[in-house]
Amino acid sequence: MTSTDRTRTPRGFALPLDRVIGVIQIVGGIVGLTEIGERIYRDGTAIIAATQWLVMLGAALLMVLCIVAGALLWKRRGLGYALSLLVQAIQIPIVYAGGIAYHFHMIARLPVTVVADGGAMSITPAYGIGLDPFQGALSLGVYLGTGLAGTIVAINLVPVALCIILEFFRERSRSEAHRG
Repeated sequence: MTSTDRTRTPRGFALPLDRVIGVIQIVGGIVGLTEIGERIYRDGTAIIAATQWLVMLGAALLMVLCIVAGALLWKRRGLGYALSLLVQAIQIPIVYAGGIAYHFHMIARLPVTVVADGGAMSITPAYGIGLDPFQGALSLGVYLGTGLAGTIVAINLVPVALCIILEFFRERSRSEAHRG
């Protein structure tokens, strides 16, 4: 045993949750982009409203953000942690109100309702995109002109927990960088 071996703290097995989150973001982004591409290929000629194309472009950019954030997080870059926190923050709100409906999650969601009125919740959107591959493992819904009669605002607790985990790993990465 060398002197450097004695000064190291034993680490044991540590599950690299930051890298697991990164992989989920990469895979989710690729699946989302694939589904958007399939929709454009299948329905592209029928989509005539500029608003619909803007919603689809926004969804595609969100999927690219997920891929980039996941790749940088895998490399444990500072920007990767920041972008991954942004990706998680985008998954926190769930809103069905007035003319809009929005939800986004990867892998799981655990919603806690903050506001819910007694109105009927039937959506007949004028524009929007709904992605739901793998039985909801990735779910993105952005709808405009919904004609909603009710309001629901909820918080998804899964990305809140993931933000805490990411912040823990970001701080650990910073402290290791300062020691090294």
